[in-house]
Amino acid sequence: MAPGGDVLMARESGSGAVVGCIALLPYPHAAFELAKMAVDPAAQGRGIGRRLIPSAVDRARALGGIRLFLGTNTKLAPAVRLYEDAGFAGITRDRLPVSDYYARADILMELV
Repeated sequence: MAPGGDVLMARESGSGAVVGCIALLPYPHAAFELAKMAVDPAAQGRGIGRRLIPSAVDRARALGGIRLFLGTNTKLAPAVRLYEDAGFAGITRDRLPVSDYYARADILMELV
């Protein structure tokens, strides 16, 4: 993790087992990328992703973030819906704070 970023973990109550995670990657000008969100397949459908995203947004703001963006792929339709439900909207590649962003990301979003 680059200095200034963070990783948030979702833990199972009781056992403490990690069931999900999400990363915040720092960029210049108070921008953060929401990245690498994952929820254990056995834990999916329990709202973990829906809780991880706002927690990551809050953490990015606590770290001084003004802008939060992400890249994903149309093949990950459930994730796209989660991001839209959390307030992310589509943007074009020229709106990204980095020029060499992942080519496999065919959906780019920013928190509005």
